Amino acid sequence: MSKQANPTLIGLFVAGAIGLIVAGILIISGGQLLLTDKTNYVLYFEGSVKGLNIGSPVRFRGVNIGTVADIQLVVGKQESDIHIPVTIEIDNTKFISSQTGKPLMNDNDSIDGLIESGLRAQLQLQSLLTGQLFIQIDFLPNTPLNLVKRDKSRWGPQEIPTIPSPIEKIGKLLEDVPFDKVKEHVLASIEGVARLVNSEDLHQSIAALHAALQDVSQLAKSLDQQVEPVASNVNLTLAETRKALQQAGTTLAGINSTLQQADTTLQSADALFNDEQVLTALDNALNEISAAAYAIRMLAEAINNQPESLIRGRR
Repeated sequence: MSKQANPTLIGLFVAGAIGLIVAGILIISGGQLLLTDKTNYVLYFEGSVKGLNIGSPVRFRGVNIGTVADIQLVVGKQESDIHIPVTIEIDNTKFISSQTGKPLMNDNDSIDGLIESGLRAQLQLQSLLTGQLFIQIDFLPNTPLNLVKRDKSRWGPQEIPTIPSPIEKIGKLLEDVPFDKVKEHVLASIEGVARLVNSEDLHQSIAALHAALQDVSQLAKSLDQQVEPVASNVNLTLAETRKALQQAGTTLAGINSTLQQADTTLQSADALFNDEQVLTALDNALNEISAAAYAIRMLAEAINNQPESLIRGRR
């Protein structure tokens, strides 16, 4: 017969195995499981939290500082009085002060100061493909402070105020868009475009435009054929004009030289007339020429009156 197993030994073996497992986990985690300091806070979101699950990350500027611990649905006395409290678990060792090295969110007084400084929570899209959300916590001092739990002495964790997410803001904007009117305007525009495309006037206008383009093409070809002779004549005229200008330049140079010589002559004459001796001699010569002319005139009159005096002499 086989010997019956000892229950005491079996129990000790199981306890030892569990101890080894726990010790291994503590060694791997570096003892953080025993030293972890966590605090729960509650957030109230007005819109849908679809895509937010228990275990979703809580981040501060991209750093994971906690997780979502619980999501509930609280309905008030009225059907419209619906709140969605989301409980988050913050690892205080992830959010410490640079001055003291101690956690900033370890008591109610600390969290109150952070909220007064603008600490807010907001839903953010974690994955566009899966639609998963996470909670973003950051300092936004210019945002409103909206608290659901006005009485801080009430049961439960302390509340961190929330602000609408960008998706919720877009949704509120879309709620004000009159889609029915937009649809009517779009359909009316489509019908108008269809009537314009199928109208006889449009087809006639296209045919007239085609004919006009053909006329323009023929005109361009005709101009192209006439431009080359005109361009040749223009080039010839330009060459002749250039030659005439060159000849005119030569003529102007000759005229300029003649004018310079005339100017020199006039300057010499002016210098001559300014000399008194020359003027006196010139005056005497003019007087003698005048006397000689008078004598010749008298002789001519005498010959005219007495032509025979040339043969007989004067009496």
